[in-house]
Amino acid sequence: MPKQPCRAFQATGTCRFGETCKFAHAGDQDTPDDWTSNRKPAGQGRERKNGAYGGARGEQFGWFDESPSSPAPRHPPHHDTQPQYQGGSSGAKGSGADPGKNAHRQKLGPPPPKSGYIKSPAHRNLRPIPQQPKDPYAEVRKPRPLLDDSWKRGLPPDNFRNQSICPTDVDINEDMYPDPPENIVHKAYDSTEQYLETHFRLLRADCTLPVRDAIRNYRHGTVEDNEMMIYINVRPMALLLASIGLVHRMSFIVDGRRVNWKQSKRLVPGTLVCLSVDQFEHLRFATVVERDTEFLQNPRELRIGIKFIQPDPRLDFDPDVCYTMIEAMQGYFEAYQHVLKCLQDIDPATLPFQPQLIGLEPELARPEYNAEVHRLSNRDYIQASLIEFPDILKGLRQPSRRRVMDPEGGWLEAGVGEVQPRVLEALEWMLTKEFAVVQGPPGTGKTFLGLLATQLILKECSTAAAGPIIVVCQTNQALDQFLEGIMKFEDRVIRLGSRSKSEVVIPRTLYNVRMKYKEDPIQARNDKVVSSAPGRYYRLKDKLEVQLLALLEDLAVEYVPLAKLLELNIITPSQYSSFTSDGWVTTADEEDNPTARSWLQDAPHIQDPNDVSIFDDTMLKDDIVPEIDEEELQERVEEFMTGVMDETRISGNVVNVKQSIVAHLDDAVVGDVTPYMNTPNVHDIPAQKRMGVYKIWLQRYQATIIEKLGSLHKTFDLICENIRAHNRANDASILKTARVIGMTTTAASKYHDLLCQMRPKIMICEEASETLEAHLLCALTPTIEHLILIGDHEQLRPSMSVDDLKSKNIDVSMFERLVLNHFPFAVLDCQRRMRPEIRNLIRPIYRHLRDHESVQQYDDVRGMVDNLWFLTHDEPDRVGQNNSHVNEHEVGIAVKLTIYLLQQGYGPSEITVLAMYAGQRNMILERLHRCQVPDADKVRVSTVDGFQGEENEIIILSLVRSNSNNSIGFLKTSNRVCVGLSRAKKGMYILGNAKLLMEQSKLWQSIISSMMQGGPSNFKIGNRIKLQCCRHPEMVSEVGLEADFDQVQEGGCSKPCGG
Repeated sequence: MPKQPCRAFQATGTCRFGETCKFAHAGDQDTPDDWTSNRKPAGQGRERKNGAYGGARGEQFGWFDESPSSPAPRHPPHHDTQPQYQGGSSGAKGSGADPGKNAHRQKLGPPPPKSGYIKSPAHRNLRPIPQQPKDPYAEVRKPRPLLDDSWKRGLPPDNFRNQSICPTDVDINEDMYPDPPENIVHKAYDSTEQYLETHFRLLRADCTLPVRDAIRNYRHGTVEDNEMMIYINVRPMALLLASIGLVHRMSFIVDGRRVNWKQSKRLVPGTLVCLSVDQFEHLRFATVVERDTEFLQNPRELRIGIKFIQPDPRLDFDPDVCYTMIEAMQGYFEAYQHVLKCLQDIDPATLPFQPQLIGLEPELARPEYNAEVHRLSNRDYIQASLIEFPDILKGLRQPSRRRVMDPEGGWLEAGVGEVQPRVLEALEWMLTKEFAVVQGPPGTGKTFLGLLATQLILKECSTAAAGPIIVVCQTNQALDQFLEGIMKFEDRVIRLGSRSKSEVVIPRTLYNVRMKYKEDPIQARNDKVVSSAPGRYYRLKDKLEVQLLALLEDLAVEYVPLAKLLELNIITPSQYSSFTSDGWVTTADEEDNPTARSWLQDAPHIQDPNDVSIFDDTMLKDDIVPEIDEEELQERVEEFMTGVMDETRISGNVVNVKQSIVAHLDDAVVGDVTPYMNTPNVHDIPAQKRMGVYKIWLQRYQATIIEKLGSLHKTFDLICENIRAHNRANDASILKTARVIGMTTTAASKYHDLLCQMRPKIMICEEASETLEAHLLCALTPTIEHLILIGDHEQLRPSMSVDDLKSKNIDVSMFERLVLNHFPFAVLDCQRRMRPEIRNLIRPIYRHLRDHESVQQYDDVRGMVDNLWFLTHDEPDRVGQNNSHVNEHEVGIAVKLTIYLLQQGYGPSEITVLAMYAGQRNMILERLHRCQVPDADKVRVSTVDGFQGEENEIIILSLVRSNSNNSIGFLKTSNRVCVGLSRAKKGMYILGNAKLLMEQSKLWQSIISSMMQGGPSNFKIGNRIKLQCCRHPEMVSEVGLEADFDQVQEGGCSKPCGG
């Protein structure tokens, strides 16, 4: 078999391995593949037989000519021509876009000098070219075991890998938080270490700053409801020995509010809380691990389960401790901690794709795993495969819950299985490039394309050769939808994560597959699934639990047995004897185990702290914490519980905690009792001093028990970790039975070690443009050879907690960063979602987006004169609860228009109401639920951000902002505007202040101008909207206010048509 060409020799004309090189040099033999024979030195263009064009950075990359069979251009097309494969400005920002936006692209110039990144991943076993200055962490070493972290030894203390993930006292107390580095967007990074550290410090700042601000504001007495929540009288009620270690069940009261715990985003599992006993001079951090709404029904006794991040036996087992607790309302610690830990653990020598990620090198080779599978680079074979295996195409015609694609509407041309040329070109790009980036504007079929690529790779490559395909998505909803499509042609799919919402995917979650193997040990043996942790670990754990429970029971007693006080040398033998003299044991229960109860009866009365009511009904008022969707709340709960267990209540042995009778004893009242501590006869101690003496005895007793508990606690946690490690091995053997493994980006970082054991070579990331680069970095394992990123950087960017960090480019995804630096990428250019007049709204963003003929055949919206209309007004918005903006005028219009459309025969699933602000969304939802119109409460109401990636027949969009301050808020963000305007298929109705938008935004100026073309009779904007009877078109009504809809009830037709 002929040798593959040597890339080093082709690029430079030399090769340091000389004749010993295992690859072919020029003249050795003919290159077997046409596409490599025309390879040219780096910085020059290269041709492909299919028409690809390439060049150095600063030039355009990878265009396809209009016809697949036409010859490849030798020079970039004219700047007015929209490329289908690009290496710079996308179709959204062609020559007609604002030149200021693209100025940075024209200044890039030649590639930067190659410095301290690793030219090739370690598994390719290539030596580095010496660099000056040398990056100490960028040396390619010999391959090591995947989980070996010996390379970390000797790192300086200030190295980011040694930094605490959880906020520290220094983070909170320093007047100035260290300024994190900026995500370098418009040029290459200097080294792998700089790249990793930048994303670590940016993400940690996003995690830490909300907590820091909340605590510092509390200290200074500036409490903001939208920034923090304060809980008082936080006390231990029970200690739980669970599989994740020691869990504290804490009781608390809310500082003056009544909370709807079923929907509130307070204290969801995975939330970081800060506790303090001294007004936050000293801090303790914990994560919420248990939030059972059953424990949150009684406002007099609210309970949650927490796990302290740093154990402190003095406080962990103190029954009398009383905390104040703060919860920052921004950030979700569970989503941060696994990514941050993973970034610390990434070995610079094994990070794949460093030339592209750090050096921005545009040269892309074929994935190494399919070097022998030449058919995947043959367009004719790809086309034939799609015809031969039409199951994927046929299966995709079935209704999808998210309804993001409609193959019946034109994915295929006339021939069965014949895919449109642009889709075929993009598919070929994905299959033949080791690092394939594909941009898909709204409605162009990104998911469809990803499924086609997955089908072909599965067909051509065995699991043994390529490992399982890893599918990563930003959200659970997108992941479910993508896996549903895959399961139409591949059964061996496993989803990492808790319970899926998809009935199709649920049986294939890791938890359910694990349960299936437990029920069928024969099948488990056949599939080589290893058993879970050995019984000896559980027996040892049980033994430790018995000892811990006994000590915890000793700690929880109200009156300590005198014999134990004597045994621990807390009281003297003479004191013990005086206690047990005749007449002092007064109850039958104490005859065999006497306590000091009777002796203390003469002491001044102290109310039992367990009977003290710390609740006052008068302090309750409505909670103004933002409520979240039930789906979002459950998603957060499940995201945390994945890998812990499968319920929201942690199971394990429980010991209830009772405060001691001296918990609230004021030392100042009792006075100094030191002279009485060694009094031989305890009856000689004055009655008013006895409680003080007993308090000191009890404290010494508790200190002794707590010391023993601290030691056993460490051993218990170690045993639990060993059990979890064995169970991970069990999960690894289960995952090896899968051909496709799906997960969210958060789960990818959480199970990074598990994924490394799978040794996957292929990763497909959907929603790549919505994913923080740090999250995607942690999804990459050292063995990945083929990375496919699918997304659209013109739509929503990644979200973060601290808006100020946007100035550091934290919200620029890996996808967008590569595109901005002229990295070669493919573009889909034909949309099959929006009717042309709706698609025209986003023309300022996507100037070269084409319409498929199918979208020109949509029916008109029933009951409406226009399929598209901007209902403009000047009614003011206001700031509602939770600092979210609302516009009650638009709420009324949106609700009434929704009801009107339902009366025209549309089902609730065909209408979606979108709002730019969560407060507006909540108000619309509440009105629809109260209106008592059939099916109105079933209409989907969502924020624009929450509807990314979805579509519907009819969209009602509430823009909200209308004011005299000339502030349009989110409406200045082109990404959000793009999503809001591109969700509708057949009908789009926008509510907003057009005058204000045009004055404050050039983008809106272009959008609204496009709705005012062709003369007033063709305008798609006005302060009234026309309604029309379906059966009597001449019956037209105009409405501009909520009250106007009362004149058009039941459709508004005055004729006997039933409409």
